[in-house]
Formats: sequence, structure tokens, C-alpha cells
Amino acid sequence: MGYLVDFFSALIFLSIIPVSNQLNEFLYSGFKDAATNITLSGVSEIQKNGMLRLTNETSRLLGHAFYPSPFKFKNSSNGKALSFSTSFVFIIVPEYPKLGGHGLAFTIATTKDLKALPSQYLGLLNSSVVNLTNHLFAVEFDTVQDFEFGDINDNHIGVDIGSLKSNASAAAAYYTGDSDSSKQDLNLKGGKPIQVWIDYDSFQNVVDVTISPTSKKPKIPILSYHVDLSSLFEEYMYVGLSASTGLLASSHYMLGWSFKLNGQAPALDLSSLPSLPADHKKQHTGLVIGVSAAIVVFVIISISTAIYLIRKIKNADIIEDWELEMGPHRYSYPNF
Repeated sequence: MGYLVDFFSALIFLSIIPVSNQLNEFLYSGFKDAATNITLSGVSEIQKNGMLRLTNETSRLLGHAFYPSPFKFKNSSNGKALSFSTSFVFIIVPEYPKLGGHGLAFTIATTKDLKALPSQYLGLLNSSVVNLTNHLFAVEFDTVQDFEFGDINDNHIGVDIGSLKSNASAAAAYYTGDSDSSKQDLNLKGGKPIQVWIDYDSFQNVVDVTISPTSKKPKIPILSYHVDLSSLFEEYMYVGLSASTGLLASSHYMLGWSFKLNGQAPALDLSSLPSLPADHKKQHTGLVIGVSAAIVVFVIISISTAIYLIRKIKNADIIEDWELEMGPHRYSYPNF
């Protein structure tokens, strides 16, 4: 009888573990098998190689990807927001080199159906919803400087609470060592993988954002913001990713994504994640070459035209005042 009790106890214990994991964490090492376990909207799609593309290079579009079930973000007994951690790897490939549009964001929201706009709104908000009543938290990776929201540049990270006017922001960079002297700039729209770690400590009330071009997490975050999210969060919230394009456009790719409540998000290994399609790289290489060749041809034509006009002006005969009244009385040798 004792063995039977132990058997059923073990069975109950094993059946509880998956449910607990599902409610507290997830891991996407690529998205090839995630089609039935992720909610997509807008133009977002999962590609054959397992990459999640939030937007393509079409103007003024948006794309969303949300974990389908909400997470319990608050302690029922005291209403305190829980700690959380997330990590993901993205690639931004702009339509035109060095001209991004518009960027992407990690978000925690009360709904998966965001009534949002593209362009500067990053698919998160719209022009009429910009206050704390929307209960929206986001960390943006912005590639366009929007003066409407006081952006510091066109390559920055921002912590947004209820608005796209960032509460704290920093130029995109990472630390290779333990001091400020090890800081290295990082181009968000450089077409290469960038890994992100976002950690909220509910005891210290601080959000840390760290980025790196490798899977090794730097010791120093590039952005820290002290805030208690308890008043912002409702008990149940959805976790998602969003991106948008404006007049200028970029393809916003996700290679992998993990999340966990009250603990460190499962690790992602860049070497095991899908890579950017070769044809996309070739397409953009051809675009760069084509644009560069066109610029070179334009410059050569402009210089040649300028030289011709200057020489023509210098070699022109000087016409005196009396000739303007009486008509020309001399002829150049080529006329004979």
C-alpha cells in the first residue's frame, strides 16, 4: 500500500511540474515549432528557417508576437509586482543602409490586441493613448530619432512606462569589462545578431537592460532605471514583442526568446539559433552596390558638367559695350 501511495504522489508531483513551468517561463530556441504556441498579428510571420519576422521592408506596417497565455505578475497577498527576466536575440536589416525604420520593443501589456499605430508608435500605442491608464511597460530599441518623444538619437534603448516618451534612455552600447572605459558602441540596425537581457528586480525596484553582440552577458547593464512596477501592472499581463516601419522601413527579425517570472530567463545560445537567410544578405549587398554605383556615376557626371561649363566661360570672348549696341564686328577663327 505504501508503494502505491508513493507512486500516486510521484505521479501528481510530475504532473504539476509542466503546468508550473508553463505558467512561469517559456523558451523559444528559434520559432520553427512555435506556430501553435505563439500569437502573431499584423505582418509578423514565422519563416521556414525558424526565424520570426515581425515586419518586412514595407512602409508603415506593424507586427506583434505574444505568448498566448497571460502571466500572473502580482503577489495576491500584497499586490507587489513580481520579478521577471527575459532574453531575446534580434537582427534589424534596414531597407537602405544606415537608415532604420522604426524599431522594435519588448512589452508587457494587459491585452494581446494592441490598438496601436506603426511608425514612431512602434506598434505599441496610438496618438490618443499615451498615459499610465494603459498599464503598458516596454523597452524599446529605436532606430529613428523622434523629436515628438524626445529621442536622444537614432540608435538608442529606452524604458517606456505608459508612454513612448522614455522614462530613461541610453545610446546603444555594451561593456566588455568592469569599467566605463570598456564601453563599446553597438549599431542596432547593423544587420547582425544582438542579444538582449531585461531584468526587473522587485526587491530593489530596478529595471536593468543589457545588450551584446555575443551570448556572453556583460556584467554592467547599459541602462538601469529605478521604478516600482506594482502600480502599473495588473494581476495578469501578457508578454510580447512589437515592431513597426515608417516612411523608411526595416525587416525586424527574432532568432530566439525566453522569459521567466521570479528567476533568470533560460539561456539562449547564438550558435544554436537560426541565421539570416543568405538570399536576404545578397539582396542587401546588391542594393548597397547599386546605390553606391549610382552615386559614383552622378558625382562623375556633375564634376564633368562643372568642368565643361567653367572652361566654356573662361574661353568665351569678351563682348564690349559698343558691340551690344552695334552688333558683333569680329568672328572666331573656327568660323572660317
